[in-house]
Amino acid sequence: MTVKYTDTYSKKWSVALAGTLSGMYLFFILPFHFIFASWLYVYRNDVDYGIRQQDIPLVWFIWASLLVVISLTTYAIYRQNKNIKSFTSYFERSETNVPLPSNIAKAWTGLSYLALDTGRGTLLYINHPDTTIFNFFFPKDIRVMGFGMYDWKSIEVEGNTLRIYTGIPELPSVAISTGKASQLYEKINAMRNQTWTYENNVPGYVEHQAKRIADEQGLNLILPPN
Repeated sequence: MTVKYTDTYSKKWSVALAGTLSGMYLFFILPFHFIFASWLYVYRNDVDYGIRQQDIPLVWFIWASLLVVISLTTYAIYRQNKNIKSFTSYFERSETNVPLPSNIAKAWTGLSYLALDTGRGTLLYINHPDTTIFNFFFPKDIRVMGFGMYDWKSIEVEGNTLRIYTGIPELPSVAISTGKASQLYEKINAMRNQTWTYENNVPGYVEHQAKRIADEQGLNLILPPN
């Protein structure tokens, strides 16, 4: 495990470009890629539309590239969800953050996660930041942050984006896109007006345990630069 003190606000153009192109391919091109590969399979023995001998290398390329894309996407989704589960399961067992299902916002890919524990007054935020191109396909860099109700400055919701202003100059805010943004925003604001006591400093405790868990799982914990 490596603790990386990375300024994720300084975006690398190569990482941003790779993320944009990957997203465009998955949403706009992959369906046609799959349809074309399926068409080649269905008509492989057709007399009029069958595959010619000289087209076989192209067919192999189409199917091989589709298999690689599906394998990488499936692995990335599996790994991101597994990474998140490694942390959430511990913080649930330690009763640091035990949210109801309705208070969990999570990207289906496992890219990001936010959980609100209304009984303990804690927030747990996890995401896979855009640190390297490699991290898109083999997720290993992860950010894990915990908040009590007094450990952040303010929150706002804009559309489906919930943003928490951390008060940390090197990482001014963290955000998640979710259909539950307005619902969580209202709950967090209501909780902020209550009185809370904590056995441990929530951000410090979560960071300390996250380092240990990341070490066990062979992950890189991303922290703001010193």
